Amino acid sequence: MDVRQLRCFIAVAEELHFGRAAERLGLAPPALSRQISALEDELGVALLTRTTRQVALTRAGLIMLEEAKGILVKMNHASRAVREASLASSKVLRVGAIDAASSSFVPEALVAFRQRHPGTEIKFVEAMTAALIQMLEAGKLDLALTRPPRKPTDCAFEILRVERPIVVLNEAHPLAARESLTMPDLVGEPFVVPSKRIRPFAYDLVMAYFESVGAVPNVTIEATEKPAMMSAVAAGLGMALAPDWVSRLSFPGVTMRRLRGAMLDPPPPGALVGVAWRPQQKLSARDDFLSILRESVTLIDESNVLPFTLPMQNMKRPTRNGSKAGGA
Repeated sequence: MDVRQLRCFIAVAEELHFGRAAERLGLAPPALSRQISALEDELGVALLTRTTRQVALTRAGLIMLEEAKGILVKMNHASRAVREASLASSKVLRVGAIDAASSSFVPEALVAFRQRHPGTEIKFVEAMTAALIQMLEAGKLDLALTRPPRKPTDCAFEILRVERPIVVLNEAHPLAARESLTMPDLVGEPFVVPSKRIRPFAYDLVMAYFESVGAVPNVTIEATEKPAMMSAVAAGLGMALAPDWVSRLSFPGVTMRRLRGAMLDPPPPGALVGVAWRPQQKLSARDDFLSILRESVTLIDESNVLPFTLPMQNMKRPTRNGSKAGGA
């Protein structure tokens, strides 16, 4: 048996559905089924019972599930320990970030870090929160700028910034003539929203803004990335809500307006950007980069091209030790 087979079996055993397990792993269902069959053939036992309506674990499957999880935990622990031992004396800082961080405060923080540590190599990767947290847990990153983790993790997480919403609309739209907008102005308008499956934080945030005025968006299209969102707005398919850092971007046919009175209190996870790290891992370069972030990143960004001031009640940055992350 190999690691791939074990991961496939665990996914099916937890989902009890080949389609959902295949989507979770990014595999085609037939490929997933072949992995399970190969594992069963090698073991000489049936791990699952399959009908047209359901999938269930056999007694052997229940035992195998616990054993497989234990094997993967030990393998992950071993690989992480080896990486950390190798990195402890190396001059490398591995940083991951979501687009909201890499497009706003990360470049300045990296410049400051390079000035203090000119001999340290920086390895940088951009991805979404779930992938970054997985890489951090596996020891493949030293630090990650993410939204709050949705699942329990042994990583510490500290809030760095609260994003404010802006309205992205076609420059020919009648509402573009106004200096600012409110949520009631947007009710009933055709709307471009983030992909619920791929960008759950952003999707939930848009829904929360509309729920705050007792409405739901009139969704015309889902867009995964910001360029796709901008293109849809430019094509007249609808308007969109975006975090304030998007105001640094420009796109033909698109304009942006500040949104008055829409700062939710407390801010939803989709409006928060923070830093995650593994406190068990002792790295001086990582700790220095954390210090730079704490010194340079303001909780509310006043530097964007759409400046406005909104009250935030009871919103304080956690202490230096951060907080234990839970589901969000």
